[in-house]
Amino acid sequence: MKRLKRLTQHNAAYLLLFIFLVALSLRGPVTGLPPLLDRISMDLALSSLQVGLLTSLPLLAFAFFAPVTSWLTRYFRIESIMVAGVGCIAFGMLIRTSGSASGLYIGAIFIGAGIAIGNVLLPSLLKREFPEHLIQLTAVYVLMMSMGGFLMASLAVPLSQFAEHTPLTLPFADTPVRGWSFALACQALFILLPLAVWLSGKIRPHQEQQPSHATATFSVWRSVTAWQVTGFLAVNSLLNYTVVAWVPAILLNSGYLDSTAGLYLGYLQLAGALPSLLLAPFIQRLGSHRRLCVWATGLTTLSLSGFLLAPSLSVLWCVSFGFGTSMSFILGLSFVGMRTHSPKHAAALSGMAQLIGYTLAAIGPVVIGTLYDWQQSWQVPLSLLIGISAIWIVLGWFASPKSAS
Repeated sequence: MKRLKRLTQHNAAYLLLFIFLVALSLRGPVTGLPPLLDRISMDLALSSLQVGLLTSLPLLAFAFFAPVTSWLTRYFRIESIMVAGVGCIAFGMLIRTSGSASGLYIGAIFIGAGIAIGNVLLPSLLKREFPEHLIQLTAVYVLMMSMGGFLMASLAVPLSQFAEHTPLTLPFADTPVRGWSFALACQALFILLPLAVWLSGKIRPHQEQQPSHATATFSVWRSVTAWQVTGFLAVNSLLNYTVVAWVPAILLNSGYLDSTAGLYLGYLQLAGALPSLLLAPFIQRLGSHRRLCVWATGLTTLSLSGFLLAPSLSVLWCVSFGFGTSMSFILGLSFVGMRTHSPKHAAALSGMAQLIGYTLAAIGPVVIGTLYDWQQSWQVPLSLLIGISAIWIVLGWFASPKSAS
């Protein structure tokens, strides 16, 4: 029995390492591309529409492949699908280093598909293996996502400049490797880490249980609870992607310099890592899930109101917005496990939330930009976002488990 317990703990430790290393590559492949877009568009003579497509393709892939992932869990082991997703990210990151526009587009689709699989299945794996520590471990893997995004984005331009100043030639090619292509190739090294852990053979396959009749007939689309959690996560995506897309323009309109606007956007992103550091070690002291949800959503609503009513304090609003939306995201992901009865239920709910959330995330910036073009003012767009955020507070209340942390 002791040997069996040691084996189980050993397997769980490697599985947790695998989960965290996968999380490291769930944001970086997307955030690591924009810093290189100027170089890529000049090198390949891409139009603004073509460049925009490069950034929107992953979001569309997230929305499309999320329900597909949930459907696949009916027929395949969660770990097998997860490894296939990691393989998709690796293939996509490799193919977009080819230096061609077609490679960039094809790579974006594969990367989007792989990230969608990771986004859907990581909450399911945590629910199955670590149901007693959902919020803490979710906070850690969201922190890993932020670290991966920060590293790939911050290193993209220096790596590109290094290749430009030190021309590199592959054995089978006559021309030097493009700087941006070299940077993207270096980013692909991140995805080798979870693959190495999996291929080590230290993770034993989980024995799937036969689903009960209730489990087999369960449909998230007919569940009120599922719609509450989905609505909470979907509005989080809508607010986050919309504000991140437009906050530099909002700040410029308020009289800030472009360099300051970029710096404040960096503060917003950096503040998103703070909730992970608080929720992981101090969750037991922070109160009930509902109270945490009210704090997070209320802080986000206050931040949006601040952009509208007190733009001179925008540095404060950027930090508080990044903190509030990140904390809400962590809570929402943990609710996927808390409000479902099995890992496959969790995967189904996660797929539903990803589908609706990323669809709204793709539409939101366009709608807000159109409103600004119509009004030539940020008052109406920000007022709309504040109204949506107020509804979000109510959604968070009902989506939260009633029990205390």
